[in-house]
Order: sequence, then C-alpha cells, then structure tokens
Amino acid sequence: MPVISIITKDSWTRCGKVLMDVLDSTLQIPYKTIILVDDSSDETASIVKKWCDAHGKELLVSRSNLYGFPRPTRATARQTAIDLFLNNFNDEWLMFVDDDAVLNEGWWRWVEEGKYLEDPAVGEIWGINWDASPLREKLLSLLNVDLKDYLIRKFEERGGTHDTLYRRKALEGIKIPPELHVYEDAYLHFYVKCRGWKSVINPVGVTHYHPSGSYTNLEQEKKKAKIAIESALKYGICEYETMKIINESRKGKILAYLSLFRPIVGLFPMLLVTIRVYGFKEGIPEAFKRQYLKAWFRWEVLKNVKYLNVKPDPCKVIGKQ
Repeated sequence: MPVISIITKDSWTRCGKVLMDVLDSTLQIPYKTIILVDDSSDETASIVKKWCDAHGKELLVSRSNLYGFPRPTRATARQTAIDLFLNNFNDEWLMFVDDDAVLNEGWWRWVEEGKYLEDPAVGEIWGINWDASPLREKLLSLLNVDLKDYLIRKFEERGGTHDTLYRRKALEGIKIPPELHVYEDAYLHFYVKCRGWKSVINPVGVTHYHPSGSYTNLEQEKKKAKIAIESALKYGICEYETMKIINESRKGKILAYLSLFRPIVGLFPMLLVTIRVYGFKEGIPEAFKRQYLKAWFRWEVLKNVKYLNVKPDPCKVIGKQ
C-alpha cells in the first residue's frame, strides 16, 4: 500500500476544482495517508483536510524544511515529503501526485495487472502526463512528431513527478539540492536511475491541466529557464533542446548563433496552432511570447555554455552524493 504525497503552494487559489478532481482520482489507489507539504498562504491545507475527513484518509501536513536555503522551493517540498515518508512510515512505496494532474481511470489497475510493484528491480513507476490542452499535440502534429513518443522522451531526459511511484530503497539517502525550484524531479529521476533501478512507464497516466500553462508571466518563465540552464551546467540534467544548443556551440560559433533565428522561422506554425487553440485575440500574443522565450533561452544557453568544457555526466555528479 503506497503513501500519497502532494506538494502545494496556493493550490486552491490556482487550481480550484482541479485540485478536488486530483484528490478524487486518487481513490482508485488503496492508501491510508496523504503527506501534504503545503507552503501556501491560502486555505489549501484546510480544503485537503476536509476532503480527507470526508473520505476516511489520514493527513500529515507540514511546511517545507528549508535545508539551509532562504525560501521554500519545489526541491525543499519534495525532500520534506521524502524525509517524512522514510522517517514515519514503513510502507514500501511513496507516490507523488501533482496538484494539477488528475489520475486517469485505470492507472492503478494497470500497475496491479502488470505486477510491477512485485518486481524487485523496479524503483520508479511514472505515468504519462497527457495534456488537457490540445496545444502541444497540435503543434507536434505539424512537426510530424507523435505526442506519446515526445512525452516519453521528455521523461527519459528529465523525469517527472506528476504521478510517480518510488520504492523506499530507491529513495534512501537522497538529498535534493534545495535551489532546484524546477528540475527537482529530474534530480530525483536520475538519483534513482543512476543507482541501477528500473523505471516503468504507465501509459494510462494523468490528465495534466497546467493552470499556469499560458506564458503570461515572462519573468517567471525566465527564472525557470535560468534554473534549467544551471542544472545542465552543474548536474548534467539536460533536455534535448538545451543539449542541441550546447552541441551546436561546439561545432562553431557562427552555426550556434544562427540557431537564434529558428524561433523566428517557427513563429508562423506557432501562430497557426495558438490561434486555433486560443482564438485570434489571445493566440497571436501567445505565439509571440512563446517564440520570444525560445530565442531568449537559446541566447542564455550560448552565453553560459562557453564556460562548459564537457557536459557533466548526471550519474557521476549525482552519484557523488
């Protein structure tokens, strides 16, 4: 029987009914307790408590331990949940569920029928994060890319904790760097993978609602992108796009800097997709913001990659822990 963990920050304000749908979707899983690591200033914790009381579930609530960092991050929340699980429970599995990821019907049945929990080699079971919005699928279809293949590749590059089971032994000893407000899931994935544990992909997955999925806050998106670049340089955790830019920079500066024009070339197909999804009024600024961020991200990678002689091997870096 797993223990469920949800990390939240003003989730009731951000997600509203989606949060309730997430909680309801967990009822397909046989569990007794939710570990809620809540760094909210709204009533998220009290909403979750009411739900737990109504459904006969135990609730352990905590704020993030900061681990020497000046503020809570997703990393401190994730690490707090892991520590609470390891120190207070004897169960074999901890399951992270994101506050905007609704488990699709049959998620747990697929795991049981495959008997993956009984396989001693399995340390991680991840469900595909199917988007509620059709935007990404429509964009990928224009590029002749299959959505399922794309999502699986993303998981292999950087992990994911939308709906992921972790074996107790696979988590023991982990210390997620507290500055990782994004890519904490990547660190966790590579920690498990680099110690020889097998990862299983559950195709049933979740419906991922991304309540802040629109690129409305450019500064916030830039902060996330900077952490992504730092993670690539420091830990070797690299998504395909970042790795491609790094490789291009090694082939020659001219080719690398010419790649800055790719987001401009990609503006027209992005406009076709965003207008189709959001409508004319919202679709045009959405496309410009997305392509601007892509160009800005490429520029930031190129500025920083000159300090990188060799991309770090995540297994060697994380393995030193």
